[in-house]
Amino acid sequence: MALVWLMVFLTSVSGLLQMEEDPNLLIKNLRMEPGERRLTWDLHGNVSEIMCFINSKLITKAIDNNRYCRFHVLPLCEVKNFTISLTKGPPFLMGIQYPLQEGNPGAAAQRLDCWVHDVDFLTCSWEVGREAPSDVQYRLYWQALREQECPHYETDDRGKHVRCRFNDVSRLPKQLQILVRGTSHGARIPCLDRSVELSEIERLSPPNITAMCNKSYSMMEWKASSHVNLRFEYQLQIQKGSDPAYTEKLQENFFQIHNPGNYMARLKVKGFFRNTWSEWSAPQYFVCDLGEGSQWPNWLLTTLVLLGTLLVPGLAVVLCGRYSVLQKLFPPIPHMKDPITDNLEGSKLVAWEASRASREDCPVAEVQVLGET
Repeated sequence: MALVWLMVFLTSVSGLLQMEEDPNLLIKNLRMEPGERRLTWDLHGNVSEIMCFINSKLITKAIDNNRYCRFHVLPLCEVKNFTISLTKGPPFLMGIQYPLQEGNPGAAAQRLDCWVHDVDFLTCSWEVGREAPSDVQYRLYWQALREQECPHYETDDRGKHVRCRFNDVSRLPKQLQILVRGTSHGARIPCLDRSVELSEIERLSPPNITAMCNKSYSMMEWKASSHVNLRFEYQLQIQKGSDPAYTEKLQENFFQIHNPGNYMARLKVKGFFRNTWSEWSAPQYFVCDLGEGSQWPNWLLTTLVLLGTLLVPGLAVVLCGRYSVLQKLFPPIPHMKDPITDNLEGSKLVAWEASRASREDCPVAEVQVLGET
């Protein structure tokens, strides 16, 4: 067979331009099947292997006896070149453009960017198209099996949507397609889309460090939080006293220092196999040597003084309140009343003088007991 070098822009029922084909070609009728997410063709003869490209980038190999290539996602808005070639035999190249362009590309949203942040949130931003009509409005959707609109928009000073936020990343698929659709009363607005893997676009927050230490050693621990990344890498920067700072690269979420003294530590994190590091955490200071020769840092002394100043009046308030509560719970027991002395408190007492007494003063009757009855 004569050498063939062919770039054919075909069209299926979707309306792409179709050019005349050579009747002797091994591969004919190149077309896209969006529902199956596959690029397929009619094969006439035997070929060794067929490779599939998007915008000249190798994506996958043909399957099912070289009948088609399947893609994980297809572009919904941006027009791309899909091509196939043979690994052996005469040079061969055939391609189509997909999807069909509609409307003025300058009116579509521009510079779509998305990122996961603060553990739970996905935010996307974009710019209004340079040639967009004055009444244009944009809406953002994510798509997996079906489209769902973003619920929380932000607008610019003209009232155009330019940012949107999803509040619960844990409910989203780990891989999804983001698209921004535009509407206008007088023009068709092309959409803008982007395929994202949430673990790749996450901007991690550096974790807080906790430590237990004494003169001999210090054990530091931390915990990174993420719904989309499960493994992490860390850079831990440590500075002991006035010594130069040094950095440890770690995959564990702990680190031990021997003879730590008093030191500063800070941390940054990234997802495993990812390229983007978080910002450094705020420096944290740890005092592990409180011996006679050690000096407490000024910030710690100031903190202790302020704490003591607050504790003294607080303790006084607590003690006073406690005494008042005890008085209410255990009131004093009243004095027991003496039935004799308490009744005579208001009476006049007369002294008994035995010399003045006589038998006449007290008449006596004599009684004689005769017997029992």
